[in-house]
Amino acid sequence: MEQKNRVMNIQKTVMYTLFFLTFAVMMAVGTFKDLEIDKSLFNYQNSFARFMENYGCLPINILRLLAFSVLFCAYHKVDDALDIAQSFMPFISKIRDNSIIRKIIFILHHIIYALFLYGAFEGSDEFLNSILRPMAGGNVQDLLVGKGVTKIIAVIVWTVVRIALLALVLYLVRKIDKKHMKALEFMAIAGLVLYFGSDVINIIKEHFHRVRFREMVAYSHALISPSGMSSRGSADMPREWAQDVSFYAYTPWYKPGNDYGVFSESNSFPSGHTASAAFAMLLPMLASKSKKAAKLFIPAFLLGFAYTLVTGITRLVIGAHYMTDIAAAAIIMFAMTIIVVGIMNKLERYSDRRVNRIQRRRERDTMRKELKSSADISEE
Repeated sequence: MEQKNRVMNIQKTVMYTLFFLTFAVMMAVGTFKDLEIDKSLFNYQNSFARFMENYGCLPINILRLLAFSVLFCAYHKVDDALDIAQSFMPFISKIRDNSIIRKIIFILHHIIYALFLYGAFEGSDEFLNSILRPMAGGNVQDLLVGKGVTKIIAVIVWTVVRIALLALVLYLVRKIDKKHMKALEFMAIAGLVLYFGSDVINIIKEHFHRVRFREMVAYSHALISPSGMSSRGSADMPREWAQDVSFYAYTPWYKPGNDYGVFSESNSFPSGHTASAAFAMLLPMLASKSKKAAKLFIPAFLLGFAYTLVTGITRLVIGAHYMTDIAAAAIIMFAMTIIVVGIMNKLERYSDRRVNRIQRRRERDTMRKELKSSADISEE
């Protein structure tokens, strides 16, 4: 066991170093060459870059559905849930046997699981729309109405599709054995913490206010809305346009930008698509939690790493970001992932030890009562 843990730790060290070193080098190079790199790579109508713009965020778009489904399927009986709660909050032992409190806990316990189910249902909408919207050109439900379907029928059809997907996911998750489900449960919580915590990327965007490369290309070539803002629309922007642009609004990543009231997208740094793609790095961390799946750690890591890197590079090709945008997003998101998953792993181990101790104590108390009861009967 120690040998296997040592090998896994070495693999993690090497792979994590590879990830951070790659994007750190890109950050350093981009700091001095951001504009030149975008000029040389710009190809706005590149079909693969377009594809990745539509589907590069797939890891985060599916996470909510999967994470809440796992939490719903990893159902704990009330006493088991109270044991887990007591492992972190010892005072629970003093109130858990109170009849009124138990009734309240029972109700709250099942409300929480109902919320898990609702979260998974909402996740089905997010996932399906992320897949279908690029194909259909908008919200599927609204498109059905646009085709002449009545609002109520469109809502019913879309709801049935979402329920069908959710039922399929729940069916597949329930097939996972109890031992692996426990590991998945803590990973699901880590994933949701990252899902909601990833809004830090948008907070950073608002601070740096960096104008996107393609917005400057569009404005310099008269792709302007009636309100005077840059407006790309569906227009083709030839590669040659990137060589004939006034880049007066360009700023390096470490300086706040200025949209001058004419650039419609001044939220380049850091890259949201790259950060979303970096959620794929949860795969190797999940593999490392299982003895059987541990051998898949390196392939899973390389898959997540490649997906993140390719998504980022295509953002340069399409003119949506600079190299420092994608490097910063990858570094921030992966660092957050390591920290959150590391904390959850420690909490999982701590909870396991405490719950086992609580259950052993309960078994000893039960045995003592039985022995005392048997002794009393024999004395009579």
